[in-house]
Amino acid sequence: MEILSGYLYFVSNDFFVKIQDPYLKINYENTKRPHYFALKDKHTELYWLVPCSSKVEKFERLLQKKREQHKPTDTIKIVRIFGRETVLLFQGMFPVIDKYIDGQYSKGGQPVRIANPKIIQEMEKNAKKIINLLHRGVRFTPTQPDAVRIEKIMLTELRETGESSVAVDTTSALEP
Repeated sequence: MEILSGYLYFVSNDFFVKIQDPYLKINYENTKRPHYFALKDKHTELYWLVPCSSKVEKFERLLQKKREQHKPTDTIKIVRIFGRETVLLFQGMFPVIDKYIDGQYSKGGQPVRIANPKIIQEMEKNAKKIINLLHRGVRFTPTQPDAVRIEKIMLTELRETGESSVAVDTTSALEP
């Protein structure tokens, strides 16, 4: 399956079993949720997945509070996806290799994605900034997954399977 930037995907249960991070949002039992906005890191060949939420009002309040306190709001973005406002939670993003992407999110046979290329570009730029901060040890919430540890595990697995010639380097981030 080709994984495209700006589209939404599901993650296989195998990933969550392998990683065992208590702060990853694991799959619901009866539905294919949560879903994730995907971005490819061309340097490492990993896909960074940003959790999506439909709780727009909750996160609008949180964003407003951050703005009032003059705090950055890069970790939470509200965008229009498939005609609905959706929250992208960059603070909870993590990398995977393609084998752990379990399928593309679709509604009515149509893939769910961000249609506007400018917004995709803005989200990729934002993701790069967040990844760089993660690599510097910045924590955005007490309940964020350990993305750097996950990245090392994924890069090691990618290298061991022979699917990559990329050295384990956690300093790169999304490049255009």
